[in-house]
Amino acid sequence: MYYDHFQKPLVQDFILYLKIVPKISRRRSERMPEIQIKAKTLDSVQNALRMLNCFSSEEPVKRVMELSRALDLDKSSVSRIISTLKVEGFIEKDPSSRGYKLGPAVLSLGNAYKNSNELYHEAKPVLKSLVESVGETAQLAILADSNEVLFIESIECKHPLRFMASPGSRSPVHCSSSGKVLVAFQNDNQLIDHVISKGLEPWTSETITDENDFKEELSRVRRQGYALSSGERYEGVIAAAAPIRNKEGDVVAAINITGPSSRLKHEKLKIGIRHLVRAADEISKCFQY
Repeated sequence: MYYDHFQKPLVQDFILYLKIVPKISRRRSERMPEIQIKAKTLDSVQNALRMLNCFSSEEPVKRVMELSRALDLDKSSVSRIISTLKVEGFIEKDPSSRGYKLGPAVLSLGNAYKNSNELYHEAKPVLKSLVESVGETAQLAILADSNEVLFIESIECKHPLRFMASPGSRSPVHCSSSGKVLVAFQNDNQLIDHVISKGLEPWTSETITDENDFKEELSRVRRQGYALSSGERYEGVIAAAAPIRNKEGDVVAAINITGPSSRLKHEKLKIGIRHLVRAADEISKCFQY
């Protein structure tokens, strides 16, 4: 009775288990190709987006071999991605070379970004006033990733000799005034360490390339409330940047003034920095800071 009462149900359950397991295994095996297809699709989308990010104002045209090296993909994979992006208007053939450049669909996305970006709309009139007050080019920048800043607006001054930069251009964090501001006020030591680990590339003889000097520079930025870059990215060009804060007090963007060091010096630079800081505070107030 003891054996019949307890063991018989166990045997029946085991037989049922043997019947069910193969069905579950078949279902899983049937789903595997579907999962693999989805994963492959996601990889393709990611690689397509990475490809678009390879283009810049400084390097608007890229050849297949250059894209292959940058993405670490074989040329056939790169060609397939290019074909898809060409159909959708995101990439087109450059008629003057054997390379490719961004297509008009990218411009549409850029305009959509600007139209929906509150920061851009609040900052643009302030930037225009800043240019009128200081007489130098002014820019609005955000942190694109841990190593670069992205300029989303640039208002040029009227001087024949002026700094010209188009929206969408990028600059290394460690040698730009906006980059220093955006990193210094993040209060994130891991971010600073990551910037340093990527290497402080010397763009000019004035670029800060020493780890300790860079950390001291960021401490100075936090103490004085603005950053300077004097000939660190481009020789003969000086820039000053100040932070823009949101409602919580977090630094979300930076504005800068930039021009030739022969014109932006001594008293004019001091006056320019005062106007710059006031302009940054004005934009921050739009976000209830």
